Amino acid sequence: MVTKASKQNAKNFKTLWVRFDADSSDKHQLFFKEHSIRNQEPEYPRKRTLFVLNVPPYATIDCLSNAFANLCGNVQSVTFSNTKGFKTAYIVFKQESSLDKAMEFSKDFIITLKSEKSICLTGLERWCKEYNDTLYDEQLMKKDIEECIASYDKQIQDHIAQEKAAEEDNDGWVTITGGKKRGQFAPSRKESTIGKVQQKEEQRKKKKQLLNFYTFQIRETKKQNLAELRKKFELDKKRLQELKQKRTFKPF
Repeated sequence: MVTKASKQNAKNFKTLWVRFDADSSDKHQLFFKEHSIRNQEPEYPRKRTLFVLNVPPYATIDCLSNAFANLCGNVQSVTFSNTKGFKTAYIVFKQESSLDKAMEFSKDFIITLKSEKSICLTGLERWCKEYNDTLYDEQLMKKDIEECIASYDKQIQDHIAQEKAAEEDNDGWVTITGGKKRGQFAPSRKESTIGKVQQKEEQRKKKKQLLNFYTFQIRETKKQNLAELRKKFELDKKRLQELKQKRTFKPF
């Protein structure tokens, strides 16, 4: 059932057509309007943002950006609010005049996404490109690591220089501080912390040991248990005799 409100909302949108390439017989209708709401988001500025509905799944950010840039002017960004099926797009132009050109499209105008200037990848080529984009360049990674190490070394040197400057006061006296054996900036360990570390190390060693794995180990374990039981039995007998002697009735 089509309500009066939905008809009014549909009237606010303009339409145009989009196709994959010039040889495509299939085309999709786009619904678009200027994105202008009461609580305007900063990433979608007023008078420069185009709100587009029914964007087909094969349309990517790059090909959509290139298509509108060639027709209207420089595009600042293209954002999809949903990535499954037909999508909703926010196209932000760099100039307000570009949005005015987009709003002048006729309802029969057709946008072709793939051309000699604009490459729109689909299928296996698109998946390969998306996978390659996730890989990090080895040279860039090496450069970032070297910059990070150099920055860390500089921080260490600055810290050492500050400590040396703080040790000497105006009168020429030198403050002697305790040296740290586990590194220049390693915090001192408490006894409780050392105990926990040793306990974890002992538990790790016990897990590595194979107890009662061989036949002679099982035999020796049984002998030790039997000897401990006999020793405990003798001690219990001796303790019982002592209790009996203490309980002897002595009226006088």
